[in-house]
Amino acid sequence: MKKQSKLALALLIGFPLVMLTSCGGDEPVEKMEEEIETSVNEEEGNKTYYQIPSPDEMLGFIKESGLEFNGELLNPIENADKYTIPNRQALNFGIYSADLAYTASFEEFDKTIKYFGTTQKLADQIGISSAFDEALLEKVQGSLDNVDSLVAVTNDSYFSVVDYLEQNEQGDKLGIIAVAGWIETVYIVANSTDYNKDKAAVERLADQKLTLENLQDYLAKYTDNADVVELLTVLTGLEEAFASLEEEDSGSGISLKKKDDGKMVLGGGSSIKITEEQFNAIKNKVSEIRNNIINTEA
Repeated sequence: MKKQSKLALALLIGFPLVMLTSCGGDEPVEKMEEEIETSVNEEEGNKTYYQIPSPDEMLGFIKESGLEFNGELLNPIENADKYTIPNRQALNFGIYSADLAYTASFEEFDKTIKYFGTTQKLADQIGISSAFDEALLEKVQGSLDNVDSLVAVTNDSYFSVVDYLEQNEQGDKLGIIAVAGWIETVYIVANSTDYNKDKAAVERLADQKLTLENLQDYLAKYTDNADVVELLTVLTGLEEAFASLEEEDSGSGISLKKKDDGKMVLGGGSSIKITEEQFNAIKNKVSEIRNNIINTEA
């Protein structure tokens, strides 16, 4: 079976560090740029790779940054039964998957079990129950006294879904789920962060500008699906909010950058600047989109 694309769940901001280790510290930047471009963008047959973060990467960062868990940011479990339209079930599967990762990262074990059950139920409704099995649930229950194991198992459940959808050539559904999961992570980060106090979290939020571009590129492959077209339209407002962010040379180091032709290359160090006004604009827009997704009356 030939796949038209591959959605690689890897944190963009960490990717250059991996490549530096494998390339060796003495190679010139020009050589590393060439290898990065080949690694990320080389098409083998009909494959193209897209770099998208999994929920646990982003949400684990919140805890590491010293931000506190806020259960009020979760989509209530009781909402799950109110999503009866397939597209909304897929979107909220992505939302609940992110909430699952959030609870696991903060060792909210009781909530983790409940949210795992909710994602399992929605998986059945959208036809991907084969990605879950009793063994996986037993692993979750058996990991309640070990946060590292619990995070790993909940992450495995997400990867199982990704793999299932790829193997069954349901890239459009995968894109919808991935976007919703990403929206929930950005929503949680934005609503857990104080612009004036949490510099690292603010910078991580700004970095999501590139992630959004990757998500849009991935979805653009499936515009024959009306639900995908609708989601791309919804993302336009968030794209505009991120578009105002400017990238500047930091004067040192290297980073992964997107060229005009869409290719990812390793280049000189840079950072994305974000003002408080821009931060609030992104926060408000992502909150609007997310709250429309979880709306049980829509």
